[in-house]
Amino acid sequence: MYIRSVTKKYKNTERIIYRLVESYRTINGPRQKTILTLKGFSLPEENWKLLADTIEAFLKDQPVLYLEPEIEQLAQHYATLIREKRLRENVSVAIVVEEQECDFHEIDIKSVKNRVVRTIGAENVALSAFKELGLDKFFQGKGFNKRQEHLATLSIIGRLVYPASENSTRNWAQHISGLDSLLNCSFKDLSNNALYRIADKIYEHKDDLEKHLWEKERDIFNLQEKLVFYDLTNTYLEGSGAENPKAMFGRSKEKRSDCRLLTLGLIIDEHGFPRGSKLMPGNQYEPHSLIEMIAQLEGVEVCELVKTKGVKKNQTVIMDAGISIEDNLQMLEDYGYDYICVARTKSISQSEIEKAELKEIHSTKNNSVEVKLFESEKENILYCQSYLKNKKEQAMLEKYRQKFEKELELANSSLSKKNGTKTYDKVLERIGRIKERNSSISRYYDIKVTKIKDSDNVSAITWKAIDLDKQNFRFSGSYFLKTSRKDLNEMELWNLYNTLTMVEAAFRSLKSELAFRPVYHHKEHRADSHLFIAVVAYHLLNTIRTKLKQKDFHISWEKIREIMNTQVAVTSEFRTRSGNIVLLRQSTEPELFHSEIYSALNINPKPLKPNLLK
Repeated sequence: MYIRSVTKKYKNTERIIYRLVESYRTINGPRQKTILTLKGFSLPEENWKLLADTIEAFLKDQPVLYLEPEIEQLAQHYATLIREKRLRENVSVAIVVEEQECDFHEIDIKSVKNRVVRTIGAENVALSAFKELGLDKFFQGKGFNKRQEHLATLSIIGRLVYPASENSTRNWAQHISGLDSLLNCSFKDLSNNALYRIADKIYEHKDDLEKHLWEKERDIFNLQEKLVFYDLTNTYLEGSGAENPKAMFGRSKEKRSDCRLLTLGLIIDEHGFPRGSKLMPGNQYEPHSLIEMIAQLEGVEVCELVKTKGVKKNQTVIMDAGISIEDNLQMLEDYGYDYICVARTKSISQSEIEKAELKEIHSTKNNSVEVKLFESEKENILYCQSYLKNKKEQAMLEKYRQKFEKELELANSSLSKKNGTKTYDKVLERIGRIKERNSSISRYYDIKVTKIKDSDNVSAITWKAIDLDKQNFRFSGSYFLKTSRKDLNEMELWNLYNTLTMVEAAFRSLKSELAFRPVYHHKEHRADSHLFIAVVAYHLLNTIRTKLKQKDFHISWEKIREIMNTQVAVTSEFRTRSGNIVLLRQSTEPELFHSEIYSALNINPKPLKPNLLK
């Protein structure tokens, strides 16, 4: 076999096609035939011969030693495609196997059956991260017996690979997953209560476990610990939640105003690794949670924080506007932390901003950002003007205007309708409710109510827009960043704030990839342990994702999980000539995508070695 490049011309363009070609002899002399067209082929020409020889060796089941991973993965991929093509074409190929150590059985082909097919690829990736973070040794050190260790592994990996309730996790472990084969155990007799109890036992060691994970991640990835992100999110409970004192009605980020909520506070570093987490009541007021975050960073109780005041930490806390009230910023300064945040109000008046003095620091096809830095003794303020944000806010402004004016028009039209609201007091009350519902836009309108002379009824409601400059400034697509750091220029400050997307990405992963919502548990300790398992699973997820990014793989865990699940473990059963039944348990051969992921993570691509079962 060899690889040939062919130039194809179409109109005024040329493209190169790469083909895997095989030579064969006929009565009329040697001939060549195309075995496979190599799509997306980009291997340097000096490696073509090695690749072709390797493909041929794989097709003949000959051993190949000391190959570069890229060539081995490509050869496996193309060999698989050739086998599939030959099967489709019903081609019989004579394979010559070199003499090697073999275990031959003469079998009845018609007796071959495949049984107990279980997913194993995603489990293999997750288990590798689990062991790399030393979770197996952590649980052993906490006195977990072998069965408890296996259940803890199932609880965490199950949340990562098959995010669901404990009941669904049990069904997955028993009927879908091959995790038991990787752990060399059985989950056949698993009960729901066993998963509940192990989640509670894991949660008992929450503080130690989070400390262990942070130290491991810091060592593995050489984390610098210079930036700290802090934010809150919430999840909702199904059912009344009456048995959970933390379950409260509040502002749901999923718009579930009908459900009680639980709030999660998460501290994350610049690489997306959690440094700590805390479950709080669903009606938690965001600014009040900051003191607990500082205590977690310091590793002390809140009451002991006073001992750490005034010590410079050389860490910058980045947070959004919901937490950045003045008292909190002063608190961070007192405890030695710098901060970067969005100002809760527009800190600079419109008259102080000269458009000609703005400096462009970001420009793409769809967006541009212009800024100006205002320096003061206490803190610096960065005015940011975003074109994309401006378009969005102008659309919002128009929507608010239309809604507000439509409600005013309805109130005005009811003055001439039978049984409509006409009395002066009732009209004022109605307008007050309209203004309350549209508070973001109503402040920019002057509304006049005209009474009928010598009557309590109203003849007309009129309105006009006022303070247009203030209105346009409010919806201008601009925002202000505040920081205590004086060493940052405009670009550095803006870039640092934008890394707040790390914590937003973490919350997205928890909610979309790790079954963080909803919560079906009614008791407080069960809900706490259920949600904490999701946080631990996120540690594994971010470890996998960070290692893949280092190898230039930018792909979501959801997509990785979906494709890795196509590698399975299977038990093959067949009858020999002597009448014996032989069972062979092994994992399927990895395809190209599997091999690329395994290579990037430095994981064995064959999770299960062929194993003859008696």
